[in-house]
Amino acid sequence: MLAIEVANAKKTYLNKIVGIENVSFNIKYGEIFGYIGPNGAGKSTTIRALMGCLKLDSGLMNIEGHDCFTDGVNARENVGYVPSELSFYNSMTVRKYIEFIMDLKGRGYEKIDELCTYFELNANRKTGELSLGNKKKLAIVCALACSPKVLIMDEATTGLDPIMQQKFFDILQKEKKKGTAVLLSSHNLNEIQRCCDRVGIIKNGNLVAIKEIGEFKAKLMKHVVFETKYSLPDIYLDGIENLKVDGNRYEFNYHGDMKALNDFVAGLDIVNLSIVDVDLNEEFMRWY
Repeated sequence: MLAIEVANAKKTYLNKIVGIENVSFNIKYGEIFGYIGPNGAGKSTTIRALMGCLKLDSGLMNIEGHDCFTDGVNARENVGYVPSELSFYNSMTVRKYIEFIMDLKGRGYEKIDELCTYFELNANRKTGELSLGNKKKLAIVCALACSPKVLIMDEATTGLDPIMQQKFFDILQKEKKKGTAVLLSSHNLNEIQRCCDRVGIIKNGNLVAIKEIGEFKAKLMKHVVFETKYSLPDIYLDGIENLKVDGNRYEFNYHGDMKALNDFVAGLDIVNLSIVDVDLNEEFMRWY
């Protein structure tokens, strides 16, 4: 059984703006699936529909074999959820709020202290006094404290400092090893690259590609800079983009065969050479 199944999902809003259209993907247990796209691409629409906050016009959404709309209670029984927009009962303390969520989920309080300590979250503070980063940590703790089999996280790292982001990614890897399925929505491709097994790219409500993250990395464009002892008349190499020449210094992006590039460079009288992967965000922009 799949942890999450989405098939031909379509949602159009009352003003006829398309939220998502014919979106299909599956997520297995023990897999972290990155869902990426700019603001307004359809990420949150997909997630809100999975969580029963929106009803699809057509298509299918299942969590653990249960339809998200006709059997929503069972579909979300083992789901930990981090929304992109946060709202709490401001007069409650952090601890009381987490206990309240665990009561709603029918879970115990065993993990509360451990998770609050891990994320450096003061359990005695009132939720209304928390900064954005601490509110996001509270949402993450609530999602993890219910011992989920499925984690659905919409822009979960927004507001977290780099140390907390690393702690978040570390705990996601632990959840993955336990067999938890994770849907991680983000517009930050570098964080998707750090932790995901597969990535789905959504554009204007349409899922334009699903790739293994290893495949995505293998096909990343290279940024090449080299300097020679003499000027070159021309460069004949398939896959060169944005060539810049400054005297004997040559700079370009390369999306061709690496053996061809290596053979080309080997035939030059090189003074300096740099070949690095193009930032994943730049690669992402090629889809747009």
